[in-house]
Amino acid sequence: MNNLIRYVPIALIAGYFLYANFSGPKSVVDDIDLNQVLDVTVETIYAFEENHPELATAQENNEDGAFLQFSEDLAVNYNSASPAIHAEKISVLPQQDASLIAFIDANANGDFDRDEALYMIEVDGENSRVIATSGSGAVSDSRFSGTGLLTGMLIGSMLSRQRASGANPASKKTQSAKQAARSRAGSGSHSRGK
Repeated sequence: MNNLIRYVPIALIAGYFLYANFSGPKSVVDDIDLNQVLDVTVETIYAFEENHPELATAQENNEDGAFLQFSEDLAVNYNSASPAIHAEKISVLPQQDASLIAFIDANANGDFDRDEALYMIEVDGENSRVIATSGSGAVSDSRFSGTGLLTGMLIGSMLSRQRASGANPASKKTQSAKQAARSRAGSGSHSRGK
């Protein structure tokens, strides 16, 4: 019993450390303009079909190819945005659940490390919106509509990936950076009467 009492606090601290380090994108910088990110993302969605007519005729791996091409287009457009979204080059990594993580490869190893994440992009097809979530927990969204056949296929593919992974961006509510900070600071604070 004494060993159990001795190891429970260590296990709790280790569990918190693992949760804090691997529970979603962490922010290298929290001053990312999510509205600018969303503007670039929606513009990329609208331009996708026009920029890649060859994908509309390709039969094999069309959905995966379109998703990968879309992530590459986003990286190019994020890096060419004016004003710059970030001072360093942004890379975009497509995820199994159809989300896209934008990150800075700070250690220049070509791989994504959780502490390099800037923000995450998700598509909520149910409500026709794109959602951007910063590492600080701020959430912003932008609506889109009227896409062409290839873009519709891309979005459909992303929605299929979301369903297969159990992701549900439709449940995300828009939250400003101040609201995110306030909700984190409010847990266990004196304002609750403690």
